[in-house]
Parts: sequence; C-alpha cells; structure tokens
Amino acid sequence: MSSLPSDVPPPPQVLLRSGRTSYEFIRSLGPAHHGELVLARRLYEGGFGGYAVLKRPPRAAAAEASRRLLEEGRLAAQLHHPNIVAVHHLKGPDDAPVLVFEHTPGHRLDTLLEASTRARLPLSEGFALYVAAEVADALHHAHNLTDEHGRALQVVHRDVGPYNILVTEHGTVKLLDFGAAWSRLPGRVTTTDSELPGSLAYAAPEHVAQLGLDGRADMFSLGIVLLQLLTGRHLFEGADRFESERRRRRERTPAQDSTTREHALAAAMHEAISHAAEIELKRRILAYGQEDLDEATRAVPAALVPLVRRALAPDRVERFATCADLARALREHLRRTGQPFGRPEALTELAGLRYAALRVQAGESPDAALEDRLLPEDDLAS
Repeated sequence: MSSLPSDVPPPPQVLLRSGRTSYEFIRSLGPAHHGELVLARRLYEGGFGGYAVLKRPPRAAAAEASRRLLEEGRLAAQLHHPNIVAVHHLKGPDDAPVLVFEHTPGHRLDTLLEASTRARLPLSEGFALYVAAEVADALHHAHNLTDEHGRALQVVHRDVGPYNILVTEHGTVKLLDFGAAWSRLPGRVTTTDSELPGSLAYAAPEHVAQLGLDGRADMFSLGIVLLQLLTGRHLFEGADRFESERRRRRERTPAQDSTTREHALAAAMHEAISHAAEIELKRRILAYGQEDLDEATRAVPAALVPLVRRALAPDRVERFATCADLARALREHLRRTGQPFGRPEALTELAGLRYAALRVQAGESPDAALEDRLLPEDDLAS
C-alpha cells in the first residue's frame, strides 16, 4: 500500500462546519476559561473567507465545562459594543458547543507592559487613559445589559486584566473573554467550588471576600491596570508575577510534564510554594486599606491621583458610581490637558515601543535604543 510522500502536507483538519462554511485548524492559541482557543481559517463554498478564533471545550472536558462554554456563548451573543470582541455564532458537533469569535490581530496589554519594561520606555499618560477609558466603555455596556424582557442581567466580567485587553493593529481597544463572568442569565451554571473565578491578582477586595458583586468590582480591576500603565507597578507588589506564573502553568501540556520522581517532587514543591503565595496574596487584598492606596499612587502624576484613588478605593461605595463615570473623567482629563488621543496616536506609540523593544532584543542597551528613537528630525536627515 503506497503512502503519501513525506513532503506533501497532510490535509487540513476541519474543526467545524456550519452550513456552507467550514473552519480549518491553523494553530492553538492556548487555554481560556472553560475551553481552548484555536485560530482557524474560514472557508466559504466559493473560497477563502478570512480568519476566526474558535473556543471549544478541552478535549477531556467535564460536562460542566461544556455547559459553562454554552453559557458564555449565550451571554457574549448579547454583547454588541465596538470595544468587545464579537461572537459570530455558537455551534458544535455532537452537542459540544464551539464559539466563533472575530479574529482581531493585535497586541495583548500584558505583552505591551512587558515590552515597555524591557525597553525601559514607559507608556505615555495619553495611551494609559485612552486604553482605560475604552475598556471602561465596554464594561459599562456589559454592566447595563438587559434581556429581551428588559430585565437587568447585572453582568460582572470578574477577570479584567492586561491579558484580557487587546490593542488591535488598527489601534482599537478590545475587552476579551467573558468566560468567568457572573450574570443573571436564565439557566446560569452555579459555581459549586471555592476557587475564585478570574484572576486573583486583579480581584477587588469584595470579590476575594466572596461578597455580592456589582460593576464596581470590575472598575477596581481596571484601576489596577490603569495604575500599571501609568507607573509600571502593580497595586500589590509581585501579584503580576504570581499571575504570569500561574498562567504559564495552566498553559503547560502533558508532554511538557516529566514523570520522573525528581520532577514530580519538584512540581509538588512548586505547587506548595504557589499555594502559599496565593494565601498570602489573598491576605494582602483583604487587608488592603487607605495607607496601601496612598503608597501605591505616589508615582502617579499629581493631577491624576484623585481619579486613580477613587477607582481603587478600598470601599466600593467611594469609587465612581459606574464605569461610564470613570471613562468620562479620564477623557475630561485628556481634554483639559490638551492630550488628544485615539487610534492614530495609539498606533504611533505602539510602533515606537515595538521599535525600541526590537533594538533591545537585538542586544542594544535600552538607553541607546531610546536615544536613537528620540533623535531630532534634523539629525536624522543629515
């Protein structure tokens, strides 16, 4: 029996068919809440139709993961906002739900923060306020979502962080992944375990205390992101490193795990250290008070300190009433200080950051890369 030559690529794997449209596997984009993200090629009957991102249950998914993915799809289908990644439809073979999202090439905010740190090139105040205001708009839309009968769904995202914020190649800001969201959606799956939905590193004190939540919990999370964009520092020192490590462990595949006794012991020790770090971080968040806030905002530009302190107030009663109010305050500051900022300015800033980061990655010092980037135009022309 003859076999195909080794240089002939295998036929593409079709992940999903929907009417006359099929989706072919390109590559995995890693895990997400209750599922795996996959980049797919969309093919219509007449030919290529662009790309899409599919979210499907893990291969060894429990029934609850599929139900939660279905719940996410039902909620995401009702969110229609330019700053929220759109879901096209929900479908899947053998009753396994698959979400089909728009493909939005760009840079996640956590990678931009890392590049900023490596290049020693702080992000501008205008960029920070622009991103935070756009995300606040998206959250306000979600928080005020109603069902077809006009009943408030009281959505809370519960996982606002740099890893769930995307700046697209067109300078648009997108909020991602409502997989950890809470809502009053009919038929919602009730959480039965004690694990905190979403990221601990960006959780509001009332979330960690497992109190009833509203949109001000998301505002607090966004306030931490804003603080990082303005100062390069997290509200709780080391919490961002804890979150990055936790996400790396989640992305490990079984093939990357060794079965040797030495590696098993090392993994168990690492898990114990991580658990202890989690307990300590929870303690710090629950003990968070005005003194911590005052210390964290010392590096914030003076004119912005009252605004940042209000978004990050330990008591949610003292925060902005809504994310729309926060967005309005951010844009008012930009207007008052003469800092017009939108998609074109965001793209210019990202281009400069990418240039400096690539220079540093190639071996240049951050100072040399920054100095070259800031040469006057007359010097460049000579």
